[in-house]
Amino acid sequence: MLLLPVLLLTFGALQPTPDAAPASPSLPAPPLVASPTACAQETEYEAGFNALSQGRDVDALQLFEHVLTACPQHPFAEEMARLAKTRLNPGARLAQATVMEMSRETPSGGARASLTVFQTMHGITQGILLCVVANCNAQTGVAVSLLGGGLGTTLALLGSANGITAGQAAAINSGTMWGLGYGLASMGSMDLHGDARVAMVMGSTLTFTGVGLFIATQLHPSAGQVSMANSGGLWAGVITGLFLGTINGRDSQTFFAVEQGVVSAGIIGMALLSRSEPVSQGRMLLIDAGGILGGLLGASLLFIADENNGDAILVGSGVGALAGLASATWLTHNFDLPAAPAVTIAPARLGRGAGAGLAVMGRF
Repeated sequence: MLLLPVLLLTFGALQPTPDAAPASPSLPAPPLVASPTACAQETEYEAGFNALSQGRDVDALQLFEHVLTACPQHPFAEEMARLAKTRLNPGARLAQATVMEMSRETPSGGARASLTVFQTMHGITQGILLCVVANCNAQTGVAVSLLGGGLGTTLALLGSANGITAGQAAAINSGTMWGLGYGLASMGSMDLHGDARVAMVMGSTLTFTGVGLFIATQLHPSAGQVSMANSGGLWAGVITGLFLGTINGRDSQTFFAVEQGVVSAGIIGMALLSRSEPVSQGRMLLIDAGGILGGLLGASLLFIADENNGDAILVGSGVGALAGLASATWLTHNFDLPAAPAVTIAPARLGRGAGAGLAVMGRF
């Protein structure tokens, strides 16, 4: 990537001298550089300019200062160093934080539609489960299911009448899904039977939907933060399940109990991390894809090596998933960074007493 100054406008280079003022003896102009070889620093200057355009202000400042040490009269390095210092001061960081705050998600019709569709299905599911407990006949079951779906639609539309963001909708819908999953897992971890199993699923789904509603209204998460928390719980459960699958003599009750604890830790841990390390939904999808590909690759290699060694295949899949998640996280570390502008305007000065101006720089 080549960053070139394409235009320099100067002014103030000439100053009028009063007629009455005596002519002063002319002095030799200061040398452009300290020595004939001291300004062989253009490579470092270009590296500093690249670092500045990419947001690596600390690196840029160090490079510009190194250039100025060897080349005090460099025509641009001084202004670039000043710009890097300005961007590093607390006021500049506060301005960046303000811009990020202004770029928060705004309510959208798509988010409202997503909430409505999902909660309609939730209502239908609750109606079916209710009829299972109440031993409804077929006609009553259909009517109760329709009633549950209509109730879910109504509540979703009324609740989002003032607008809802994608992150808020995702938080509520994710609460519903995790509630369903925890309810199903609780049937095994608590060794429930009969109507207690159905009641657990119904209660868990409603409870977690309420938790999601609380998070949506009080914390206002972004879609990326919700995706990060969901991925944390999902991958914690999947990878732990693969490793637990290699233990001989395990009982299902312990398995489901451990899975519930691990998934909870994954969700909470990544949710807390997302508050300080925001990430976009797109990047999380790429990281999840890395985990899937890594798990498939690990399982495939072990299967090719020994297709009858089931434990090794499970371990290989888990290790591969971990490696894939780590690799995708590293490879996408710049995914959410704003693109550098194609044209940059920066102040410039030719040197002491030589005038000041603006430099227009293009990125190619």
